Amino acid sequence: MIVGLFLKHIKAYKGISFIPLGSKHKFINYIGENGSGKSSILEAFDSFFNYKPYSINKSALNDGINTVGNEPFVAPIFLIKKTKVKQHKKNFEQLSNYFWSVSKSELHPSVQKSVKGFFEVRAVLEESSLYSSDSYFLFVFGENNLNSGVKPYFGSFHGEEKFLNNFFGKKITKDSTSPLVKKSNIRVLREQLKTTLEKKEWKDISGYLKEMYSYVYFPVEIDVESLTKIETKEMQKIFDKKIRKEIGEALLNVNFTRKGGINSNLDLFVSDIEDNLNNEYCYDTGKSRNNSVTKSDIVNKILEVYFQKRVLNRKSSIGLTKVSELSAGEKRQAIINLIYASLKRTSEREAMVIIAIDEPENSLHTALCYDQFEKLKEVSENNQVLVTTHWYGFLPIVSEGYAHFLNLSNNKINFETYDLYNYRSEIKVAIESSKNQIPSNFVLKSTNDLVQSIFYSIKHEIPYNWIICEGVSEKIYFEYFFDDDIKNNKLRILPMGGRPQVIRLYKYLLNPISEDKCAGKVYCLIDTDRERCEEINNGCKNLTIRRLSNMGTENSTELLTLKHSDTSVTDIEQVLNPVIFKETIEAISDNELYHISSIKDESGNSDFIKNFKNLDLEDYFKENFGENKVLFAKKYVEISKLHKSSGLQRNTHPNWVDEIAKFFIK
Repeated sequence: MIVGLFLKHIKAYKGISFIPLGSKHKFINYIGENGSGKSSILEAFDSFFNYKPYSINKSALNDGINTVGNEPFVAPIFLIKKTKVKQHKKNFEQLSNYFWSVSKSELHPSVQKSVKGFFEVRAVLEESSLYSSDSYFLFVFGENNLNSGVKPYFGSFHGEEKFLNNFFGKKITKDSTSPLVKKSNIRVLREQLKTTLEKKEWKDISGYLKEMYSYVYFPVEIDVESLTKIETKEMQKIFDKKIRKEIGEALLNVNFTRKGGINSNLDLFVSDIEDNLNNEYCYDTGKSRNNSVTKSDIVNKILEVYFQKRVLNRKSSIGLTKVSELSAGEKRQAIINLIYASLKRTSEREAMVIIAIDEPENSLHTALCYDQFEKLKEVSENNQVLVTTHWYGFLPIVSEGYAHFLNLSNNKINFETYDLYNYRSEIKVAIESSKNQIPSNFVLKSTNDLVQSIFYSIKHEIPYNWIICEGVSEKIYFEYFFDDDIKNNKLRILPMGGRPQVIRLYKYLLNPISEDKCAGKVYCLIDTDRERCEEINNGCKNLTIRRLSNMGTENSTELLTLKHSDTSVTDIEQVLNPVIFKETIEAISDNELYHISSIKDESGNSDFIKNFKNLDLEDYFKENFGENKVLFAKKYVEISKLHKSSGLQRNTHPNWVDEIAKFFIK
């Protein structure tokens, strides 16, 4: 995983800049106006990983940059699980030991500001229980770009005293040496470092590090037909297939050199022709080298004949359409679909995949933007995904990702970063304190983009349907309960991060849906809290809002309107199947408090009050920053699937789920 990036004099970035990525989540978004430096980030990675020319900042180039100490560089911060490294472990360990242990105070004052981003990243890693120096390598490793060529480079750390000592296993002491002698020693070590990095060993290390990653970049302007051909490097990285190697292995038993082989027989054939011509003519290559057929020639010809004739087509009722003949938006859709199909269910690959996409929403109808981001978010479960975008609609719905807002101020690109898991609770304060680094209409913009996406999606010829819920745990339950509808009826489950956000989205949707003819439907669902909701009408044929309630009795769960007077606190966990609820509690805890001897009603209704009245789980679900709700939901679904597959219980869905399903059938 890449957790940060240092750039110097690269495209939009003059001087040294730190580019944040993040370590907790793999879905990373860069948001900003055109020309703010978003695409420069993705292009820099493309140059580094795929051996492409570096785009140097024009202003810096005019100032003269081809001097030692002012060279352009690209230097990612790598966080790599040690078990993934099969070669050069000693070198990786040497680098990692330095970067895990170095402190900012040990660096020269002139570079402390430029490396601030690294220490912020490392502090986050050290606070997390997921990463440690025992299990992960952490280091900065990049390349500089001088006239003499591209060479390994370690950013601002490159010439630092402690780094040099670590690299060569030496120590420059202050005791009896004068400052001049000490400077001289550092200068010698710097020269030694330059010489060392030019050796084959370090070029091999750099190459191996790049081979550990498959970086695939999709800019806005691309030749989609050429890019999506199976034999291209980009597609091979996505498919995780080494086609040339596999064809070569299939040709292992083919005789190229021995008597009776391909070349031997072809030589005899040519000789026969020349004999028939009385040797007055001959077939000559015109070159001094032998023109025998090699395995590589055959592989190239197989690729040419088999793959290059095949282009990606979209199927429809009227036949096949070449991807090159699709609209610009449809081309973007095809790329995302190809990425999704290839990467969604692949968790372990030989190389770590990084997908980088400029503006996945580009030229796409608003109705389809949500699906683009939803697919990329799912891909990011197992792969790192970098996205630049102008579409704010993903902000209210993505709970596992980072949003980095770019703002150009005083010729310097600044970043405002949010963890999307809890950004809603901080965004109001952040807008007030950011000094306009993020737009003042941030919440309005993100909500409006989402509303447009939902509204247009339900007006499709084949419409989408939506369940709008409070949080991620609800989404997990509903994706299980409504699995068939998600697959067959284009149902989408959208968590908004709380009751107020669900109600606000409902209000935004009410007017356009009630005044227009829509084929799709939207069902908004919230919990019941102690405080009554404001009285909101019940919606219309294609839009409704309800809240879950156990009514404080032993009756089954009800779906109440917001006008109803009941305020019996009811959370999603209190309206689940009691049998499966019991097994889930027992599976996640050894605490005797959570062991329940019997269930009074196994009818499939929750009847939470009757069965679990004395079971206080409020504190448990609040622990771990609310993550326990998600863990519980995943375990509940896991046990439900076991029940369903084994036939232990015919219907694992509570009755209120069936009531919601009827709304979409009507």
